[in-house]
Amino acid sequence: MLRLTLIFRLLLILLVASLFVPAIGGRAEAHLAPSSNVTAFDLIIAMNTLRMSNGLPALEEDPIINAVAQSTAEYMAANQMSSHIGDVRGRLASAGYGGGDTVWGTENFAVGSDYSIDEIMLIWGDAAHMIPAVNPAYCHVGAGVAKSSNGRTYYVLQAAYVGGKACGEYKSVGGTINQPGGSTGVSQLIVPVKIATPDEDGRIYHEVKAGQSFWAIAVAYKITIRDLETWNNISRDSKLQIGQRLFIPGSNTEGYSTPTPVGMVVTSKPDREGKIIHSVQPYQTLTTIAQAYGVQIDIILALNGIQVDWPLQIGQNLLIQPPAATSTPTPPPLSPIEMLTPEIDGKYYHTIQPGETLLLIANLYDISLNELMAWNGLNSSSLIYPDQKLLLQVTPPATATPTSLPNTPTATVTTPPPTASPTLNLPPTTNSPGANITSSNLNRNGRLGWIAIVGLAMGGLLLLVFSTRKIRG
Repeated sequence: MLRLTLIFRLLLILLVASLFVPAIGGRAEAHLAPSSNVTAFDLIIAMNTLRMSNGLPALEEDPIINAVAQSTAEYMAANQMSSHIGDVRGRLASAGYGGGDTVWGTENFAVGSDYSIDEIMLIWGDAAHMIPAVNPAYCHVGAGVAKSSNGRTYYVLQAAYVGGKACGEYKSVGGTINQPGGSTGVSQLIVPVKIATPDEDGRIYHEVKAGQSFWAIAVAYKITIRDLETWNNISRDSKLQIGQRLFIPGSNTEGYSTPTPVGMVVTSKPDREGKIIHSVQPYQTLTTIAQAYGVQIDIILALNGIQVDWPLQIGQNLLIQPPAATSTPTPPPLSPIEMLTPEIDGKYYHTIQPGETLLLIANLYDISLNELMAWNGLNSSSLIYPDQKLLLQVTPPATATPTSLPNTPTATVTTPPPTASPTLNLPPTTNSPGANITSSNLNRNGRLGWIAIVGLAMGGLLLLVFSTRKIRG
């Protein structure tokens, strides 16, 4: 029995411990767990694909930049940030990149719930985020991915170069990189996508080359992977074949509406309240959206509570114009004569202020100077002084000063309390029951009733006495 008790206690302890251990371990990794869909290396390959499509050599993956990008992603995820940390070149130099020489760098970031590489690169499709893909001065690249405790994933890509040195001249001291594609981490399978020319009917067909992917083709033609799937009846899960011809939809393709062609923004119309909401489409930026609607970027930022360096999200709704304010009629200002109030004697006066003259006061109340002087026994040689009161025999508009109605013997009307539906209150008429009943009639009828009752009671008493005596006799 003792042995069974000890075994039972041991199993109970193990059960309790198992409830706490997974929770502790999961919490420690919540900020750092990378997205299961897109890795840091995927970001580098995607950017290099686009860079080589622009005729530039691929960026070389650098271990120091990788470390800084990863720490940046982890820091942003832990603090759930929505803007850049700032000073990317300073952070790279502090980590040892450049060996003490001048460092130049740029940083892209995106945050969302398990984005695909297609969505991330479309978010980075504007000029500011395409610097690593189009600027030949940049030589090295690094990336990092981290997940926040709220489930959102942070994707960071950094590119840099050392001032005064050509690409290949500076060698990083950060160590080797164990990534697909060799010691440098640069994939040897990146094949730039050459844009095909339209055929006689204006249709564009792309012939797949070795090493080309769905994403590389979509980015090159400024469309999405979903467009390739829909218009070619294929799935991104299937493997592209060398020589396979893919139809590329464009702005001239019947039935094709999204994404909006590069450089064009289809503006939204105001709703009934005058409010304009724009849904962000692929390759659109704050600059192109602001230009399309003819508004300043600062206005869009202020209306939506965002900052200029925050990346736009595909499908994000931006308030372009708030609802038109319903203007309430503003009553005109009261004229000087409407502002008058009678004094105790019931008359109106003007108190002279320093610098005022009789002519100025007369013009103020739209009366003649002679009338003003006559009302106050003055003439052209009379002197006036501040705080002196001048009689004004004028009649202000009736609405200027509310006056009390004289007391009359008529009955007052009592306003009924508000009800859920309109109530019609009619005065009594001769056809209404009790319309002619007055208080005097009620009093008179009451007195007659009491007299009748008393009379009957006394008659009954006398009758009783009379009957008693008759019986006794």
